[in-house]
Amino acid sequence: MILLPLCKVTTAGISGKVWLFDSRTLYVHGYTVYRYNSNAPSDVEFSMPLWANSFWSDVSILQTTPAALGDGYAKLNASTGEYIEAYKDDIDAIYGVSFGFANVQPYQEIRADVWMKLSISKVDMSGVHSNDVGNISAIRNLLADYNTCVNETYYWDYSNPSVQQVIKEINTTLGDSENVYDIIYATTSWFSKNMVYMEHEDYPNQRLKASRVLNETLEAPGNQTKRYGVCRHFVDAFIAIMRGFGIPANLFDGIVFYDMGGTVGVIFAGSHAWCEVYMPNLGWVPLEVTIPDELTRDVVRVGLISDYYYLPIYKEVINLGPKPAGQPTEPYQNLIASYWGWGVGEVPTGTLDGIIHAITSVPVIDWILLVLIIALAIDGYMMRKKIEALTRL
Repeated sequence: MILLPLCKVTTAGISGKVWLFDSRTLYVHGYTVYRYNSNAPSDVEFSMPLWANSFWSDVSILQTTPAALGDGYAKLNASTGEYIEAYKDDIDAIYGVSFGFANVQPYQEIRADVWMKLSISKVDMSGVHSNDVGNISAIRNLLADYNTCVNETYYWDYSNPSVQQVIKEINTTLGDSENVYDIIYATTSWFSKNMVYMEHEDYPNQRLKASRVLNETLEAPGNQTKRYGVCRHFVDAFIAIMRGFGIPANLFDGIVFYDMGGTVGVIFAGSHAWCEVYMPNLGWVPLEVTIPDELTRDVVRVGLISDYYYLPIYKEVINLGPKPAGQPTEPYQNLIASYWGWGVGEVPTGTLDGIIHAITSVPVIDWILLVLIIALAIDGYMMRKKIEALTRL
């Protein structure tokens, strides 16, 4: 990914039916370690995505190690397969930072660290119901990017018989409804009864076509035959089904945080994938679609799990499939992600945010005690001066 200079942006709005709550400012530290899988030394440049277009979150970089080459917004050009300059409010905008490493040796590990300030809210869609949302037929006139967001792609291959069969099964539960909310809920309900959460063997691409996810089955407890996958497989299957219905849908990939409360506070809970869909009268809204059982379906219904903070770091509106096998043509293509992690509460020292955080994180009682100690010290000093003055008389 090539990241270009920052562009001027506008602030996106949301419908009154979608509520933001428990808004937080978090200081987060993320790192990624790559293995340079080549027997020839080389300079290597790569980009690290940090945020994707979303109305409930925003980030700003505080510090990087090593020093970054640059940061900015980019999006994928479907015609060339390359990333180009984007505006922050472009639907497919991704914000990230670029790094460069000189003279990387064969099979060496390299590490990039980012400290950033995250403004984020939880999203509550429990106030949204089918009568708040229009039908599929209304979308085409409302969304300028309609064709792009319903197109069939390599991974979202909804014309495949496996996907069409699932769409047919979902349709039988809908009656005559073309309501977008009803179709979404019927799809997650189908997931809850016909899919289980279990890893696929999809290394090294870490991805399967939707048709394969919906075609491969296993025997689940109770002699039930079910499809299976983890979040990324649920997401690709869901998007293919939505686009097969004619409902615009895109992919989010990122990380989630959970508030433990008390002295523990917000912690990193793991990586995750989820979706966004376009709902008439509401616009683009995020959806949790990893629904492997009926309890999860009833808890989530249509929306996100409101107990978590979802930070999207990557967004996909189109995909071109894996590149043909062959020898890498660029040094960064030899990089293999070895491991990575995120932490909350670590603020880089020497920055304004670090100083403010250090001050505000000290308990009030400690500040009161410090003030009293200073006051007593000053009072003692003044008393000594008075005594010295009197003894001279």
